[in-house]
Formats: sequence, C-alpha cells, structure tokens
Amino acid sequence: MNIEKRIRDKLNDHEFTNQINGVFTSPLIPIMSSLTCLKHTNKSSIWRFNYEQDETKKTMIIKIYLSATKNRNRVELEMLTKASDSLKPFMAEVYFVEANEDEVWVFMEYVEQLRGQIKTTPELFAHIIPTIAKLHAKTLETNKNAPPTIPRYDSKKLVHERMKDIEKTKKFLGKAMKHHELKKIVKPHDSKMQTILAKGPHFFPELLASPFSLIHGDLHFQNICCHNVADFPNWTIRFIDWETAKIAPGWFDMAVLVEILIDFRKDWHERAEEIRTHSVQLYTKEMKKYGIIFQTDPLKLYKMAYLQRTLEKGIYTHLRRELAGREGKLLQRYLEKVALWGNELQLY
Repeated sequence: MNIEKRIRDKLNDHEFTNQINGVFTSPLIPIMSSLTCLKHTNKSSIWRFNYEQDETKKTMIIKIYLSATKNRNRVELEMLTKASDSLKPFMAEVYFVEANEDEVWVFMEYVEQLRGQIKTTPELFAHIIPTIAKLHAKTLETNKNAPPTIPRYDSKKLVHERMKDIEKTKKFLGKAMKHHELKKIVKPHDSKMQTILAKGPHFFPELLASPFSLIHGDLHFQNICCHNVADFPNWTIRFIDWETAKIAPGWFDMAVLVEILIDFRKDWHERAEEIRTHSVQLYTKEMKKYGIIFQTDPLKLYKMAYLQRTLEKGIYTHLRRELAGREGKLLQRYLEKVALWGNELQLY
C-alpha cells in the first residue's frame, strides 16, 4: 500500500480522528484534496494538508519516519517527542505522535520557510540571531532544557566519527592530487592542509572551552521558518529539521547561518567582513543579556568554529562531490579560507 493511500485512510479513520481531535479544543475536518507530498526519501516522508477548524482553514504537517532506528532520525525524534514542550518557542508545535515497531508518524504545526517569502539579505540576520542566542542561552549545559539523550560534540562516538572523516579528507586530497583538473585547485594548499589535518580532530582548545548548548547544526535558511513575515520586524522564528542537533559550542550555528551563506553568495563577498563582524557583535551582545560572556575573542571563536566545521566536514564533502563528477561549489573558497584564517589562528 502506498504512503498517500495510507495517509488518506488514516485521516478518514474514525478512531484516529477522535484521537487527534482530543488534542484540540474543537474538532478539525481534513481537506483531502489538499494532501501534498513535500519530500520523500528512504528515511522519511513529509506531507502537508489543510483542515478546517472553527470555520477557519489551517495547515498541518505529517512527517513519517520510515526507519526510526537510524541515528539521524533518532536525534530528531528525541527533539520532537521530548523537547517540544520545553523548547516550544523555537520549534514547530507537535500535536500528536503515533509509533509502532517500524514507523513513527508525527503530526505537527506547519510553519513556512523564510526562504521564498522574503528576499535573503544580510540585514535579515539581525532578526534571526536573537532567537538563536535565546536558544543557546536557554539550553546552556547548566540549564538542562535539552533532552539528555542528544549527542555531545565531545563524546567518544562523535570524536571517533570526526577522526574517520578527517582520514577520508586526507585520502580524497591524495586522489585530487592525481586528478588533472582538481590538482590545479588543491596543489597550492596541499602541504598546509596535510600539516593542519595532522593536528585533528580538535584544532582549537579555546572552542571546546567555550559554552556548550543545544545547537541546531544545520541552520540554513530553508530550516528557518516564520509565520508572520508581514509583521516585520516582530517575527516569530521557528527552526525545523533537527536531525543534526547536538550539545556543542553555539558558534557552530553562527558559522553555518552566516559564514556558509556568505561563501555561497558571491554578491556578498565585498561586504563579508562587515557582515560577519556585525553578526558576531550582535550574537555576543544577545548572549550577554543572559549573563553569558565569552573568555576568548568572539570573532576568533566564530572563525574557529567555521574552520573546525570546514576541516572535519566541508572540504571532505566538496572533494567527494568533485571526485564523483558533481560540482563542489565551495571547494576552492574553503581551501583559501583555511589557508588565510589558519595562518591567522596559528594552525600552521
């Protein structure tokens, strides 16, 4: 039986309707013609449908985890089932969860991605970063608002995974040096990269000494949502897709949100220093409101988080793409920034 038919049968099932209506203050009526598949992979299937409630049309998401035992699914399920109440200001509301041996069905609030609603400009960071700082402050290790089963960045398991990824990076650099086109990009940086990678998997003790909080781990604009964009600047920000969540230095979220987007946006490169400096200052100011003061220069911590992520994941990912015949858009920029900031931060 295909998934769409199973969803339709579920929404038409009287017993299920009674169960989910028990969550709401008044009954809802699904509009079957609105059922739409947003994404389907071997891990999960995401669907959207409209429903009527009190003569008002609303929207709901159904996310079906097809193999709930896989690690990435496990982390997000932990977030959705154990953190949705304590972290309600940062997540889509979870209405109902139904689990069996093979699958987990999660019915949750629909929140629209920022991407597509509004033009992406550096000025938007000023309206997103305060919510990120609030999340990090609320889940600081001492506050314990994150589920205890969320993995820690410095755990033996994640350290081992990073060591394996760094070894893969070394291997792929070797393959790139034998590749006619890639060699032109890699050769000017190969010696520095080998020197730096030999120091891994942790390149900056100062970063590991900075405060650990719950981080989202993949804060690209498609994972940042807002249902009241028209009410600018008083946005209500929500984050979705928590599968890479972990307990780690909050600077990793900042590096992904700001610096990775700068990397992709060539039209922002001339303003890069201004954008990152303003963003780091704002995050530092917001964290200070919650009594969190960084002992190391915040801009250095930001650059350290970016380099750490790039060395353990970014270069490996883009080398793999290139060697598979796909475009690794950021490979050259990653190598150049590792050389520049690596020298500045005394990695070589």
